[in-house]
Amino acid sequence: MPLTGTMEDREQIRELYARYAFTIDHGPHDDWVRCFTEDGVFESPRLGRHAGHDGLRKFTQMYKNSAGDAQVRHMMTNVIFTIDGDTAMGGCYLEYFHCKNGRATLEAIGRYQDELRKINGQWLFQYRRVYIDGHG
Repeated sequence: MPLTGTMEDREQIRELYARYAFTIDHGPHDDWVRCFTEDGVFESPRLGRHAGHDGLRKFTQMYKNSAGDAQVRHMMTNVIFTIDGDTAMGGCYLEYFHCKNGRATLEAIGRYQDELRKINGQWLFQYRRVYIDGHG
């Protein structure tokens, strides 16, 4: 499959994927929210559907509370996407770990399916759905 989009667009999208994982794990969570368009949606079979920046902010608080005192790590691999003008479709694999008392436990394996949009020169997630292997 030939590469689509400019190299700058492609690097910006790769950076978006990394920033998403880093900020949901470490914060600040407002930076995670800013990975999405104003009307962006995050959907998870475990944690529900959350839309718009207000809904996404509420999600980060719920998510933080659900982790308890464990440190979490999102690992995203095999990022792939196609760009068509100011929109893109993409995805990647996901490994999700809880780290506590010196031990890391693999909590989930799955993948993300994404719709992205370029707004004012910046690539953002418009819609991001997580699929957990073996879940439903």
